Amino acid sequence: MGDPHSTSRIALQTYIESARKLGIYGGESGWLEDRWVTTTLRNPVAMIFCELRNHRTEPLVVLKPPFLNFAKSYVRHKQHQKEVGSIDNTMAALRFLYAGLMNVLGKADVMQIDGAVQESVRESISAWHRARLTHYVVGRELMAIYKTLRESGIHPALPYWQSPWKLGVQKSLSMSPEAVAWRKEKTPDDEKLAAVLVAFDLAETDKDKYWSSLALLLAFASSRGGELIDLRVDSLIDENYTDKYGRTRRRVGLRWFSEKGFGANVKWVPRLPSSSGDQERETELMDRVVRAFNQLTSFSEPARKYARLAYDTEGAVYPVHEFCITPDDYPQDRVMTDVEAAHAMGRTSNLNRVGTQFIQAYRRKKKFAWHLPCVEQGNPTYGDIAKADYQYFTGKLPHWPSASNSERVKVWESLVLHQWNQFSDHPTMRLYPNSYYLPTTTQLSAQLSGRWSKGRQIQISLFERLGLTMENGSPIQMTTHDFRRWHGTRGRALAHKGLSEHRLRMLAGRKDVSQNDAYDFNTPEQKAALFRQIIATCGDTATLNERVEVGTPIYRHELLNRPLGEYEVLQPVQISEVGGCTHSLTEPPCMKGGDCLTCSEKKYIKGTPGCLERLQETAAHHKAEFDALGAWQKKRDQLGIDQWMTFNVIRYAIAESLVLQMEDPTVPDGTVLGVDEHFDPSPLKVNLMAKRIEVPDQPQDRVAQEINQLLGMMGDA
Repeated sequence: MGDPHSTSRIALQTYIESARKLGIYGGESGWLEDRWVTTTLRNPVAMIFCELRNHRTEPLVVLKPPFLNFAKSYVRHKQHQKEVGSIDNTMAALRFLYAGLMNVLGKADVMQIDGAVQESVRESISAWHRARLTHYVVGRELMAIYKTLRESGIHPALPYWQSPWKLGVQKSLSMSPEAVAWRKEKTPDDEKLAAVLVAFDLAETDKDKYWSSLALLLAFASSRGGELIDLRVDSLIDENYTDKYGRTRRRVGLRWFSEKGFGANVKWVPRLPSSSGDQERETELMDRVVRAFNQLTSFSEPARKYARLAYDTEGAVYPVHEFCITPDDYPQDRVMTDVEAAHAMGRTSNLNRVGTQFIQAYRRKKKFAWHLPCVEQGNPTYGDIAKADYQYFTGKLPHWPSASNSERVKVWESLVLHQWNQFSDHPTMRLYPNSYYLPTTTQLSAQLSGRWSKGRQIQISLFERLGLTMENGSPIQMTTHDFRRWHGTRGRALAHKGLSEHRLRMLAGRKDVSQNDAYDFNTPEQKAALFRQIIATCGDTATLNERVEVGTPIYRHELLNRPLGEYEVLQPVQISEVGGCTHSLTEPPCMKGGDCLTCSEKKYIKGTPGCLERLQETAAHHKAEFDALGAWQKKRDQLGIDQWMTFNVIRYAIAESLVLQMEDPTVPDGTVLGVDEHFDPSPLKVNLMAKRIEVPDQPQDRVAQEINQLLGMMGDA
């Protein structure tokens, strides 16, 4: 009789072999290791394939085959699909599964998992962990492992298991006494945020200017601390524009790249309120942001210079710097004396009392740090030091030559880059010119709260150095994430004033609107007051744009400017970032494939925050494309390019016409705008117009007139 598990064993072997081919964590050779470390994440993460244990009292015991190979394969497949820094829950689920197999069967074979093993795993989790959240996340990981076993064919008959642990109500939403107390503790204090501005104004040393500048950028932008390294030296936008009332206004913003899937975004500096209308008062924060940006640009310039040189030469060239005592043209391959090498490496403290030679006892000790290989076998050359520097500093940058795993910014383009010991105030730690280093979130947090070890403060904060405290005399302490909590909380409180959930999401760089809830720390009393304001705002006299701003429903018949029929059911409109779709739910789904701009069912409400700006950007984009294609056509006379010109000119005309209407002071806020239903260009109509064939007589709106005019311009060209 054949092996009943033969098919499953083949599937398991196939799964393992495919994992071994994946190019992460050392490739084929890394497979044999029982401890893996990520090589591309900002902060390396260790994965140890060991049994459940108390880390403080129990020794490490490696998982036994055949489970070990499956565990490695599962982790490798999962990290290859999406590399994440939070792998602890996955490792915990694998360890619990291993323990359950050993308890019930005495061996760890994933093909023999049954209901008894699953129950043993559940009991172990319940006994080992007490936190509800831990139960939930580990249970979710177990379900994912079981699903993989079934779908991969390793264990197709594995019984379906539903995790018994639920997530529960988020603390930001719960009304329990514990949740209310937690929100009160986590709610950011306006006083702390104000302290950031004061610290920035008081900063005098380069160290204080650097860290207060980083804090200021986070304070206004609601960004994550780790996103600072993706700020480029050309990220600043400082420009004048004409608002909808024809006034010339200034705006300042930074191009950010947000983590967790949101992508690139421009975050504009908010205006400080001014009851007098004084524009200088309104732009105070803008001026601070520009000054902070310029300071960081200046601080990073030397480090950026050396980082680019290191990349271009692959670390083969060591430029003679200000602390060197050799001539500027000293050959890179010539051996230096002890004194010359010490000055070049910034190791003058390793010289003897008379400063003539290295202390022999130090030559083989860590007092030389990464320069130790340069002096172990004798005196180094500039080339030796350059090689050691290149290995050390690029080793501190896991994504070299990129600043982060987004690969959007090269290290020498990063706004926040600095030199080794550039901001150290330790008397023996001198700046090392030929270096480049990126700050970490941990370092910034230490500047905002200080740092302690075993109950003793070992680093004072930025605020302590500047003599700043809370009004009650207590120290100012905050984390980089407090800025996001503050924006999430205050943003919700300002929702009735035009900061919509979508705008709040964009400001924070979140992928989904629902994530806003986790950062809302308003108390029940504050939320109740906010809802009372919303209710008061949404009376019968409220305009459509006011209702969109506060998030009340907008219905299809309202945007179509017609009364609701006797037997017609209320149909809510699908609200987007810049308008709403009136496509009826009683009709087949939309077939336009997202081409909303040219659709007559897409409506725009004048006065909705961000709507005019997005339409202006759209119009500018299509106009630029049209002009570029026209210039190309003149040079090449390429067949078919006129169709692309028609495509862009139609969309430019529609967007520009909507912009003109939104900027028209005679059109009141709340007016519904859109493409006239007589001019919802079908492919047939577009081709007829492009060929100068007269379109059947229809009432023409402003969009139709402008398109015809622009098409005529295209023909003349």
